[in-house]
Amino acid sequence: MSKFEDIKELLATAFDNFSDVLQIEMRSEFSVIDLKDYGGQSFIIINIQFDDNTFTINFNGNETVITDFDSTKLFNISNAKMVGFIPIDGKKGLLRKVARRCDFVFFDENDFCFVEFKLNATSEQERAIRNNRKEAIDQLTNTISWFDLKLEKNYAGLNLEAYVCTPEFYPRFNSSWIAFAKDFLEEYGFELFEIKNKICK
Repeated sequence: MSKFEDIKELLATAFDNFSDVLQIEMRSEFSVIDLKDYGGQSFIIINIQFDDNTFTINFNGNETVITDFDSTKLFNISNAKMVGFIPIDGKKGLLRKVARRCDFVFFDENDFCFVEFKLNATSEQERAIRNNRKEAIDQLTNTISWFDLKLEKNYAGLNLEAYVCTPEFYPRFNSSWIAFAKDFLEEYGFELFEIKNKICK
C-alpha cells in the first residue's frame, strides 16, 4: 500500500468524520482560499473566471460562484499528482468550530502539511506583525498537537511541514521570523515556512 493510502487509513481511524471532509484533488496545479463568509472554511478553487473576476468553489455539494477574486489571498499547490485536502476550521471542517486551530491540512505521497492563513492583516507595525505571526504559529501548534495525539505521531512516514500565509508586505526572513522558525524546528522537528505556495516533489 502507498503512503498516501496509509495516511488515509490512519486518519479515517483517528477521526470519525474524516470521510465526510476529505477531498482528493488530481489537478497538477490548484489553489486554496479561506472564506470567512462561508462558515470560516478553506476551499479548493474549482476554477477562476478572470473576465469577470469571479471564482467557483464547491459549497455544500453545489458549485458556488464568488465575486471579487483576489489572487493575493491564495495558497497555491503545484507539481501535484494526487493531493488529499482536509479543511480543519469551519462548519464542514474536520474539527468544525474548535477554537484556535489552523485552516487546513493536505498531504500527498511525500508530505503532510499544516497551513494557517493570515492574509487579511493590514497593519505594517512591527508589533502587530509579530503578534499575527505568533497567533498563526499557536494555531498551527495546537493543530499539530491534536493530530500527534490522535495519530500517536504516526504520519505513515510522510515528511511534515507547516505554513503561515501572510501578506506580501510582511518582511521576509527578518530576525523575528527567524527566531519563530528556529524555536518551531527545535520543538517539533520539522520546518515552518512563511510562504503561500507548495511545490510538490
